[in-house]
Amino acid sequence: MRLTSVRWRSFLLVILGWGGLAGAAAQTALVLVPDGRLLAPDIARIVIRGELIVALLNKDTPPFVQEKNGVLSGVDIELMQKVAQELKVTIRFERIATTYDGVAMRVAGGHADLGVSKLARTFKRAQSVLFSTPYMHLEHALLINRVAFAKVAGDQPVSQAVRNFNGTIGVLAGSSWEEFVVRNFTKASPVRFAAWDQAVDAVKKGVVVAAYRDAVEVRSVMRSDPSLALKLRTVTFSDLASVLCVVVGPNDTVLKSFVDEVVVNQREKLTVNLLLKQMER
Repeated sequence: MRLTSVRWRSFLLVILGWGGLAGAAAQTALVLVPDGRLLAPDIARIVIRGELIVALLNKDTPPFVQEKNGVLSGVDIELMQKVAQELKVTIRFERIATTYDGVAMRVAGGHADLGVSKLARTFKRAQSVLFSTPYMHLEHALLINRVAFAKVAGDQPVSQAVRNFNGTIGVLAGSSWEEFVVRNFTKASPVRFAAWDQAVDAVKKGVVVAAYRDAVEVRSVMRSDPSLALKLRTVTFSDLASVLCVVVGPNDTVLKSFVDEVVVNQREKLTVNLLLKQMER
């Protein structure tokens, strides 16, 4: 059979490896792609297509994903571009999902190969997708209205009042924070907001006692307006972290391993201070 210049065909090679009980045969299927590489089916799918499809949130999440003059940039964009480069394919970003959970579901449903947008590991998502090796850990933090918190805390020390928090906490709807707030603040009353800015505004006005997110977002609020220190305060938890990963399809185990390799071989290690500086540019 001859390959023509009009249409390439992929060939399935079955390599039998013998072992296990009673000499049972285990088999692994590899695909011969047009450039001569023998690849696992989940990698071959992308290479034969010639394009890596990546799901993103339809709203900017700087400095991870942001769009300016039609051009996407950010930490997550650069990571995905590196994956595409190593696979020797182009990249296409789709911005259909309206929530963070929605990004994961685009991948789970087979509409995209990978998903990013500052996505954290959660029990909910772990039932539908795979997670890459983490590329960053972000400490959890609270943005607190001083007056409202004083009413809730009473005579308790601040540390104790925070751990036993029983007031209202604003979180992003459709995000990992919906799960985190229930797990970590069992006595609190979560209030869901469609956007982080809405949650921050609610804290400023005392509509909710606090807003819950990662240290980058919480510290960014205070850095953007130092005068807010008179009304608001922050609390960071060194023992609670949002673990950021690339979301991979449930059957794409080799693709996950490949993304893991790209992540661990990144030269620049991300830190909160580095991200805050990027957000100020």
